[in-house]
Amino acid sequence: MNAKPNILFILTDQHAPGVAGFAGDPVVRTPHLDDLASRSVQFETASCASPACTPSRMCLLTAMEPHRCAAWANHWIIFPEQVTWPGHFAEHGYATCLVGKMHFGGRDQLQGFQHRPYGDFHHGLSHQPEPLSFFPSYHNAESAGVTEIPESLIQDVVVTREAQAFLLEHQDRKPEQPWFLCAGYGRPHAPFTAPGRYIRRYRDRIPPLKQPADCADRLEPYARYMYDRLCAHLTEEQIRRGREGYYACVDYVDDCIGELLDTLRRNGLLENTIVIYSSDHGEMGGAHGLWQKGIYYEESMGVPLLITGPGVQPGHARSSEVVSLMDLFPTCCSLAGLPIPPGLDGMDCSPLLRDPAGGRSPREFAPSQYCQWGTRIKAHALPIGQPSRAWRAIRARDWKYVDVQGGKPLLFDMANDPQEMTNLAERPDHAERCGRLRRQLFQRFDWEEAMAQLRADRERVPALVSGIKPTTPNQYRLPDGRIFDAEASLYEARWLPVDDNATGGIIPQQFG
Repeated sequence: MNAKPNILFILTDQHAPGVAGFAGDPVVRTPHLDDLASRSVQFETASCASPACTPSRMCLLTAMEPHRCAAWANHWIIFPEQVTWPGHFAEHGYATCLVGKMHFGGRDQLQGFQHRPYGDFHHGLSHQPEPLSFFPSYHNAESAGVTEIPESLIQDVVVTREAQAFLLEHQDRKPEQPWFLCAGYGRPHAPFTAPGRYIRRYRDRIPPLKQPADCADRLEPYARYMYDRLCAHLTEEQIRRGREGYYACVDYVDDCIGELLDTLRRNGLLENTIVIYSSDHGEMGGAHGLWQKGIYYEESMGVPLLITGPGVQPGHARSSEVVSLMDLFPTCCSLAGLPIPPGLDGMDCSPLLRDPAGGRSPREFAPSQYCQWGTRIKAHALPIGQPSRAWRAIRARDWKYVDVQGGKPLLFDMANDPQEMTNLAERPDHAERCGRLRRQLFQRFDWEEAMAQLRADRERVPALVSGIKPTTPNQYRLPDGRIFDAEASLYEARWLPVDDNATGGIIPQQFG
């Protein structure tokens, strides 16, 4: 057995924290994650540092806040001076491997991972657009339904198979070397398609959300802009089918994860392995009338988080202590007996894992932020500093405070108003609390300084881009470094114009 523990980091995309059996959802089927939860510390107040794919992943890999690691929006690049979680572990003797989605921008598509047999090397976002004819764009709720993709080619299936292959090969060749594997699954992210048996399982079974009929009219300008741009056009039928498709995707990726965990179990690979399950951010799924992410509500900013293995109290324990995905890097360093790099924003939460009932989180709050004017790829990026197009929030155990840049603040009582329907920020009896939370929110942060940093970071990008045109969503990488498309035949890959009606995103039509 290795002296140091292995690490299996299972990272899905856009899994809202409440849509799981272990989180109390009475409808969704997640038996494998429920089983993992039954032997894990389950964090109920976990947040991402920025609720969008690339920013969240950059922050968790560097254990840095967005404005400190250039995690402004999708497609941004981890700068060379940043120490990454896999890079640090590789330097200390671990074999590191990434399989599947990570959504790196720029030339370096490994960022400390020594092996990456399959993933989104050519900036194709990893998501497999459907309907196939809609490539390179994709919809959100509008596309929900039965997948057109042969099941053996579905990204989540390939991630499972390639992760299995790496671990079994590594066990056979170098059983004495500890490993760190990240399995990056694309679901339950849009376009909310799954094999028919999963879609049919949830047809007309998802109860409507319990929220006011006029919830969209109550949104402040940042949220209202999202609603008008991305959600206002959706019909009741599309909303219903979209939620069914989302549940089906959660169910489907749970089965893929179960197959991976079963392989480890059957081959004795769980005995000395820290297993972490989380997602890069959540999905609004119709809450407050909104879909997608990029907003401060818990469905978007919150994440599921399960941790088990060596150094973690055996059995199941729930913790309401505040943690951030940025904390995973330093926490795993502690559990593995590695030095924690200096200057990280993430904090070591290993004492909380050893004693969930008696331990305390090292942080009072988890910060999160997103700037719509931080976009790098799109030519029509918003002017930096445009009011009500950026926000910064802090999540405490019982409270959430949000500063909408150029707009009005928000305060939510998370203990008594978990749906975040009532803004208490302007009530006199909460003035003292708002002042205290605001001071915490602006510790080591300033909007003007953030804008100046964004401008400086943009100047650095041209030297780090790949120069590679986006192709199909995923590629294979051979041991000698050669890369070829995994879905060229499926999509008949070609340079295409972008459909203006796409709501789910596009493969960026620029170089890397």
